[in-house]
Amino acid sequence: MKVKVDRYGRIVLPKEVRERLGIHENTELILDVKDDEIVIRVQREDLEKRVDKLIEFLRNNAPKAFVSDIEEDEKWITRKYGLEKIGLKE
Repeated sequence: MKVKVDRYGRIVLPKEVRERLGIHENTELILDVKDDEIVIRVQREDLEKRVDKLIEFLRNNAPKAFVSDIEEDEKWITRKYGLEKIGLKE
């Protein structure tokens, strides 16, 4: 899908894209630059909260073999790693 940049550096997200992703006025978007690409993602705070709850659940209920007091040792249980795995970045 092509969009054009206006003289102020703005683009308009097509209506079908906004509707599909639930983007409304004041929706926050995350913009990442990767090499020669621009990646725009919807900021999903509710999803981040669910990741936090899952991490807390795992810390409290997972067998000790899967839970570490030092987050760096078990990267899959860190908040940062959890957000990255579902397409969000901190």
